[in-house]
Amino acid sequence: MKNAKIILMDLPCNCRFGRQVCRGVYRYARPNRQWAFITTIAPEDINRYLKFPDMVGMISMRRPEEYTTVARRYGLAAVGVGRWTPKPDSPPMPYVDVDPKAIGEMAANYFVDRGFRNFGMFDADDAFHCPFRGEAFAAALRRRKLPCDIFDSKKKYPPCGKPLPSVTKASERMRRWMAGLAKPLAVFCIDDYTALWVCEICRRAGIHVPEEVAIIGADDDDLLCGISWPHLSSIAVPAEQVGYESARLLDAMLSGKKPPKRPVLLPPIRVVTRQSTDVMAIEDLRVVEAVRFIREHAHEGIRVKHVMEAATLPKRMLERQFRKILGRGPFAEIRRVQIERIRMFLAQTDMTLEAIAPECGFQNISHMSAAFKKITGTTPGAYRKQFRSR
Repeated sequence: MKNAKIILMDLPCNCRFGRQVCRGVYRYARPNRQWAFITTIAPEDINRYLKFPDMVGMISMRRPEEYTTVARRYGLAAVGVGRWTPKPDSPPMPYVDVDPKAIGEMAANYFVDRGFRNFGMFDADDAFHCPFRGEAFAAALRRRKLPCDIFDSKKKYPPCGKPLPSVTKASERMRRWMAGLAKPLAVFCIDDYTALWVCEICRRAGIHVPEEVAIIGADDDDLLCGISWPHLSSIAVPAEQVGYESARLLDAMLSGKKPPKRPVLLPPIRVVTRQSTDVMAIEDLRVVEAVRFIREHAHEGIRVKHVMEAATLPKRMLERQFRKILGRGPFAEIRRVQIERIRMFLAQTDMTLEAIAPECGFQNISHMSAAFKKITGTTPGAYRKQFRSR
């Protein structure tokens, strides 16, 4: 293109997150921006690309201190994306990410909703993530006065049973750590790479997933979740929208506008349940049946009386058991499942609100919107805007 501005896409395209970010950037730029893209393949190529005379900007998934140094050296407008969210005391810098604290809190809420009371968190040393996901997971559990044991790769855990053959010291420590925790255990891993590793350790150690240890990752990488055995549950994130928002921010900077002082943080989408967490850690089988019935039929507009019939429990006992185990009544559980279904349609489809309402158990838009705002604090339309361009 004539007079094109060259944008360096300093992103790892060997992972789904990086590819989705690229897709979002292209969606913003095409066809109305005179931008030409160079995508880095090997780190040693970067310096050669940066010397191009028409190079004006970059979108990078490096650590903030790395990409800002490069940008200053070559006089580029630069936006950071991905999972190195700057710390609160970091200097202001343009950055777009999925809210890491919301990811940790979503994982904690998910496990608590499934009745778990024993928790573990795996945060790999120097992982390609900021630490906030794991910290938020543990903090959300502490607020409920629930324990969370955090794996320490440097700690020597006591031997238990026969060691795993042909594994690293870290893998053997992980096995010993899990063996020493009360079951059933719910483990949150800060990304799908580490969750895949934990699943493999459990498989080799004879630990049953999800019956003994339920495992959830984050980023919902379809390849990693699919090759895991059992298949891995994960938190889906709006990676493509991260790319779109980063491109919009870069465009504004190239036009001379000042970037925001705080990182732009988008909420995660939802938990995608697969076999690694497909279990209810509840001893009362009638409550298990009631919860399962709600999750399978909430979108049909069921009421508490239908749940009573499915669980063969009188209303007062059903209410008491739900509050004792889940911390809320059966009606609140019905509404929670309906709201989660609405979130999914808003974030992942272009369906109108008129079409979504009956698919989630509501007779009309006004009823659905009122219920949605009461629980989330925002309207369905405002929530959708977080995942769609204006």
